[in-house]
Amino acid sequence: MAVAILVSVVILIGQLLMRRQRAREEWERSGRPEAPEKTPEEKAKERQTGVIWGCLIVAVPVALVLLYTVTR
Repeated sequence: MAVAILVSVVILIGQLLMRRQRAREEWERSGRPEAPEKTPEEKAKERQTGVIWGCLIVAVPVALVLLYTVTR
């Protein structure tokens, strides 16, 4: 179970990075200027969202494993 979760997370992160790179390349090819800098508030909100999603990605499988162990 843990290996499947780990592999899924690695694949999802890899796909996310590839998509971001493709979007950046397309942006540069179209001759558009770089995106404007994000404000500190936007950066803080994105960081908070990342932490929440990270916790959920870890917590949900752990809860399912615990439920399986308890009910077994």
